[in-house]
Amino acid sequence: MTGAHARLDALSLELPTLGAPRYAYAASVRWGDTLWVSGQISRTASGEILRGRVGADATIEEGVGAAETSALNLLARVHEAVGLDNVARVVKLNIWIASAPDFIDQPTVADGASRLLREVLGDAGAHARTALPTHVLPQGALVELDAVIGVREGV
Repeated sequence: MTGAHARLDALSLELPTLGAPRYAYAASVRWGDTLWVSGQISRTASGEILRGRVGADATIEEGVGAAETSALNLLARVHEAVGLDNVARVVKLNIWIASAPDFIDQPTVADGASRLLREVLGDAGAHARTALPTHVLPQGALVELDAVIGVREGV
């Protein structure tokens, strides 16, 4: 076991097995040494969607957990596409948090995903990030994120 997979093991985390997208888009697209990963919602490995709006019917801690779940799904998509040990850098992470109108602490929720990526990918997991509130996400999900990933040359 190498790099990212050893760190996943040390964190007692397992990549979920994700199916194909339900709609007319690709789960990821690679162009040269860049991989764009489509939006990953807060769906657990068992298929349960972590739903709600932070500040209304979900706590910040539940939002952080949903962000971690979405990040784990993102890592699974990256693994499918290029393998985790071939990530040169997570370049950009966009995170949408379903939020009550007066909730303003989206960065704290988003940190759940950011920390997980750093823990699993090491320095390659450091990234630029945007954390945005939204009224509703697909299927009522608490969190959705997407990413731009730099892939090691020659892979």
